[in-house]
Amino acid sequence: MSQNSSRPLSKFNLVLALLWLVDVVVTAAGYLILTSSNATQAEFYTSQSSDYVAYFSAQSGSGLGATLIGTGILGFIITLAAMVVARSIAKNAVVAPAAIDDEPDFDFDETDFDSASDTDEKTAVTTPAAAAPTVEAPTADTTSGDEPTDEPKTAR
Repeated sequence: MSQNSSRPLSKFNLVLALLWLVDVVVTAAGYLILTSSNATQAEFYTSQSSDYVAYFSAQSGSGLGATLIGTGILGFIITLAAMVVARSIAKNAVVAPAAIDDEPDFDFDETDFDSASDTDEKTAVTTPAAAAPTVEAPTADTTSGDEPTDEPKTAR
């Protein structure tokens, strides 16, 4: 299904829907575990029971339930961010229609099948020989009064 289709399910993103569902299930499970564990702890305190195994498991259940609620809320935030990114990508996507009659072009030319000698002639580059720089010998300029330098002067 393309994104430009006018059918109602064409804009339905199954992955995001599953993420929302998982977030709801994890948060609801965390809430149920937390409330049942807290109820078990409250019953332990009011009955003044000495069943510490049930008490410790209720404490663990409270921690697990709180962790699942936090994970579910974090999942909601991540899923919302993924939904925003997916919508912006879908909105900015440009779908080019594929031509049915055209064969795929793999950037082949007829010149790709020429003989090696033709290729050598086409790729040979004729460059003029690099001219060597001319070096002038140092000369003494007696009219200016300066002493001659020992460095050669190069013409560029």
